[in-house]
Amino acid sequence: MTVRNALFSLTLLTALIGQTACSGDWVLEKKLTPADTLRETSNRTVVPGTFVMTVKSVNVFNKMVFLNSEDTYLDRANVAVQITSSVAYNADIRFGGDFRNMVLNKKILVIGSAMKVGADLEQGIIVNTKGDERTYIFVSRASNIFFE
Repeated sequence: MTVRNALFSLTLLTALIGQTACSGDWVLEKKLTPADTLRETSNRTVVPGTFVMTVKSVNVFNKMVFLNSEDTYLDRANVAVQITSSVAYNADIRFGGDFRNMVLNKKILVIGSAMKVGADLEQGIIVNTKGDERTYIFVSRASNIFFE
């Protein structure tokens, strides 16, 4: 096998793996609950996957929307789905109404990446500290949000 053929095979394999990952097919196999998510992100690793939770509260900070698994975002057991205001706007269009009100007390399924990060909860921003960590699921598109 020549070097050219080996590189072509490697490129093709990488493209196929990337296409599968982007399609979300591989992450739909296991649905992580908030408790699973807290356990999986314990050592600050990024955990891609499919996450399922009931939204108990919604907060908006600095043009970011947070869908919380607990009644208050200050609860250490809280796992928050973080979406930008543009994703929230696209969700309004996709679901035909005010998404932030629609999602309250509903069970949702999202495809994204979870990570435990340092957070300044007073300012609503993510900071690079280890003192006060929270778990966020980052969702980049409204098409990755579903009602279950």
